[in-house]
Amino acid sequence: MTEIIRTEPTSEAVTAVVFVYILTFFVLFFAALSILGLIFGWSPTWISLWIGALFLALAAIVDIYRKNFVSDEMVVKTRLPKIVPRRQLRE
Repeated sequence: MTEIIRTEPTSEAVTAVVFVYILTFFVLFFAALSILGLIFGWSPTWISLWIGALFLALAAIVDIYRKNFVSDEMVVKTRLPKIVPRRQLRE
């Protein structure tokens, strides 16, 4: 029922790869801070800050990956023919 009518290959930019590696380092760093905070009993405010920063870095990685490494595809869904029952006309 669906048909791909256009596919464009991605251009894997070097800057995107570098940003993904840097953000991966930040994810590991914030994960380590969160785990250390849980182990040593730090304030829940600081632990929530590190976990929030971790999720923001993960969201940035997913966004960069989606924009630079996933190919664009235009998908067109074919419509089913509309069936309309015939009515009797008034005279």
